[in-house]
Amino acid sequence: MTTPQQAQEPRPAKPEGRRSTGSVKAAAGMLVKEANRILKKYGGRIAPEPARAIRDSADALARYREAKQWDRAEDEAERLDELLHQHASFARKSPLRETIENVGVAVLVALGLRSCLYEPFKIPSGSMMPTLVAGDHIFVNKFIYGIQIPFTTTVVGERWGHIARGDVVVFRYPIDESEDFIKRVIGLPGDTIRVDGNKVSIRRSGDAEFAELKRNKLPEKCRDDSGTQQVPHCELFEETIDGHTYVVRYKTNLDPRAGARRVGEWTVPDGHLLVMGDNRNESHDSLAWTRQVEAVAADGLLSVKDLRDLTDEKLFSLTRPDDVSARGDASFDHILYIADHASDAHGLELEIWREPVLGGEAVYRALTAGEGTESTFSALIEGDERIGSKGNTKLRERLQRIGGDVGALTLKSGEVAQDVVFRLNAADAVMRLRCGNAICRTPGRVAEKVAEVVERWNRDRSQDARQILDGDNTARYSQHWTSRSATAETFIERRYSKTGAEPATPAGLVRLRAWRAPDEGVDLVRDAALASVGSSRTLARQAVNEAGDDGWLVEDEHKFTYVRADAKGQVAFSLECGRQRCASDRDLLALVRTVEGHVPSVIKDRTRLPELLPPGDIPGYKEMPPSPLAERYEYDRIRLDATVRDVAYSLGVWVWLRPTEGLAEKLAALQAEIPNARVDDSVASGAIVGDAASGHGTQYAFAVPATEVVIRMQCSAGLCPTPEVARELAKRAYQKAHDASNFVDPAAERPQPYVPRGNVKGRAERIWLPLSRFWLPIR
Repeated sequence: MTTPQQAQEPRPAKPEGRRSTGSVKAAAGMLVKEANRILKKYGGRIAPEPARAIRDSADALARYREAKQWDRAEDEAERLDELLHQHASFARKSPLRETIENVGVAVLVALGLRSCLYEPFKIPSGSMMPTLVAGDHIFVNKFIYGIQIPFTTTVVGERWGHIARGDVVVFRYPIDESEDFIKRVIGLPGDTIRVDGNKVSIRRSGDAEFAELKRNKLPEKCRDDSGTQQVPHCELFEETIDGHTYVVRYKTNLDPRAGARRVGEWTVPDGHLLVMGDNRNESHDSLAWTRQVEAVAADGLLSVKDLRDLTDEKLFSLTRPDDVSARGDASFDHILYIADHASDAHGLELEIWREPVLGGEAVYRALTAGEGTESTFSALIEGDERIGSKGNTKLRERLQRIGGDVGALTLKSGEVAQDVVFRLNAADAVMRLRCGNAICRTPGRVAEKVAEVVERWNRDRSQDARQILDGDNTARYSQHWTSRSATAETFIERRYSKTGAEPATPAGLVRLRAWRAPDEGVDLVRDAALASVGSSRTLARQAVNEAGDDGWLVEDEHKFTYVRADAKGQVAFSLECGRQRCASDRDLLALVRTVEGHVPSVIKDRTRLPELLPPGDIPGYKEMPPSPLAERYEYDRIRLDATVRDVAYSLGVWVWLRPTEGLAEKLAALQAEIPNARVDDSVASGAIVGDAASGHGTQYAFAVPATEVVIRMQCSAGLCPTPEVARELAKRAYQKAHDASNFVDPAAERPQPYVPRGNVKGRAERIWLPLSRFWLPIR
């Protein structure tokens, strides 16, 4: 305790002259506050008399200050300062201490501002280009979403402002919270985000359907970080989400086989966000984040090799149908194998005869004899309600315009496909189109496919069939093209008359037309040859001899005609003999035997085709000049064999490792879900078998206690046509499940796509460097 006797020596007298009123006012206020603080905190350490003197002086100084008696206040302030100096110097702050406290307060204020209001950031990469480029300095508003308590993830006053889709936010990277990331918010809690390449769609919480984000392609070119060099294979789009418009960029030269194309669905959980960079193909964002964990892999229990061994299908695709949120659970996996199954219902085939030597009418009649229903192109579209609707006016007009080129038409409807044969008016051409019912399920669809073929044909009639027919986008196709061979190797025509000139009537003509290995088949050639002389196998007289029974004799007032097809030797010929040379059918048959005598040599060597009827075999007749023929044969064909990925040929496998409810409880829950469930101990003890959920196929569920796993398998009826096939697959999975190394990956990569709300630091609002972009708002 201090006594008056212990007081220090008095300070030197103050210099002459009075201080300014402002100085006295400020000093008086500070001294009164200091005296009251010292008396309150240290009064017990000061002797009663000096303490009373200090209190009286402070009260007096306060009165003089309030009364604005500045001379008295100055004197009393000197007295109070002296009393504090003498009796309470131990409680007064030193200059160093005051400086430290002031600096501390300043630091605390700065930390408060940085943590709660604004904070500067520097952009480290180009993941947000073109909005932000590497090296940009920005200000982040940390107050707009509420105040985050420093060094925590707790947010106070979150109701003041809500994070919106389209906001550019800075946040702690969920995989490593020591790093700060900046991205754009795309999904809020409850949203499901679907990404398919450069298409982004959102199904907002509570909505039933996805809505694709609106995008407009911009004419501007992509630039590098410096803004001087153009980036190749890159496009800019203006994208809008909830009224917020900004610019994103996509690469256009990505190879989908390399996995660069982003595809998937993400459902955002409560308290989290999904974010993406504006530089969509070069941003490490929610779509790319993964963590390394021990995880199950269902394809380790049943592989493609297992399916090839145990089913009739050979080509399979593997997918994980659940969205990315579900795949984040490392103790669960669900896969779906879908077979690429041959589908005749998706198949297509086109045959074309260009200016056939037997005439378009003869080929058309041979193709349609006794098959299908005669119709017209107009009739195909008239009964189709879809084409007749107001919304399809342009389609209807286009079909009617193209259909004007189609003449005779015959349609045959089958269980698998529609066969349509038609002639083209503008050219002596005949086409036969076979269109699977999955594509041409109505006459209107047939008309559309015919119109597509005719339209392409009219653009360039020299095109091959493979250039005219396209497959449907619902299937994969393998092409089987029968090319147009050289005419001289397939067909020959020799004509004779007595003078070597064109005779006045067919009675003076002898003509042989012969085919070797025609691609359309000798049977069709035979029928077309008969049709060319107005006959058919029903009307003609069959001529049987040592060459076989596929010979046909036709006669009219001018000539006799003999048509022969040798299916084994792949040779066909039509021999016309005018009545001036062949007075009776005996004369014709005698000439036929001469021709047939040369057939064996032609079968062995196609170059000997002209030797079927050389001039020496017709004494008294001279060969006429050959008719002009196209270099390439008149016929070609394209067949498109289809394979489709159909869930009717699929296998699903679900795996739960160490389910939280226990193996027995999980198996019981699955049993309750499987229709017609029953026990099948032939696969495993207590295994459950039942019908597939669709009612077409077989399901199995069983537990493997040795590895603490529960497995469910569902095989469709197409892939497992009998329960025995499904049972063998289940047995294979059960056997492999006893070795955890088959299906447990200790270092698997699993998605961790979402940003916890508490990791968000604030919204990026302004650029402050470089100066060329100073204070620009961040869209």
